[in-house]
This record gives sequence, structure tokens and C-alpha cells, in this order.
Amino acid sequence: MSDKCIKSVPAAAMASFQDLSDFERGVIVGAREIGHRISEVAMKFGFSRTTISRVYREYRVSVMGIIEDIRDALLHAVEKRSPPPLTSTDLLTALQDSWCEFPPGYLQTPVESMPRRFASLLRARGARHDI
Repeated sequence: MSDKCIKSVPAAAMASFQDLSDFERGVIVGAREIGHRISEVAMKFGFSRTTISRVYREYRVSVMGIIEDIRDALLHAVEKRSPPPLTSTDLLTALQDSWCEFPPGYLQTPVESMPRRFASLLRARGARHDI
């Protein structure tokens, strides 16, 4: 972030979490995704550190929630195996077997929640969600 392009905003002008536009949420997420620290984003864009944290956490939960749920279920299934997989080939086989053992409706809830998660992702990224 260049000081020449963006001026710091006084604390009195900071927007609260609820007042942010989709564009502002996208700016926050973009800055965090490219590696800027929370305090840097807060200082440069005039948002509180709490606001930065909440917006970015909302984004991460919407993106990673479904993946983490599936990963955790697979991890739990593989950890229960006896004997545990010792090689990468054994691990791959265990993961494939565990995947096939999931009940048919297991992915139904995550799949049904995808439109909501996708809309949240678009809001966090600052994109139009009426496309």
C-alpha cells in the first residue's frame, strides 16, 4: 500500500461493520488476501481493527466452511482406521474408501447451503450479486 495513493483516515470517520458497502468489504478482503496486516488495513482505509477482523472472518467462514467440514469428516474417518495408513498410497486408499462410505445424503446440507455461501463470498469480495 503506497502512502502516495491512499491517505490515512481519522478514527472519528471510521465506519462500523454494518455500515460497510460491498465494495468496502471487497477492499478489506483484497488487502488481507494479499498479505497486509489488520493494523495496516485499519490505518490506511480508516476502518477499526475489529471491523477488519469481522469482515475477513465472515469471508473466510463462507469460503472455507464447506471444505473444512468435509476435510474434518474425512480426517476423522481415516483416524479411526486400524491399522492407520503408513504410506501415502495407504492414505490415498483410506481417503477414497472413507469418501465412498459417506451416506448418500451426507453432502446434501453443504450443497444446499452453497447459494447462501456463494452470495456471502460475492458480498465479501465486493462483487455484484445480482448477476
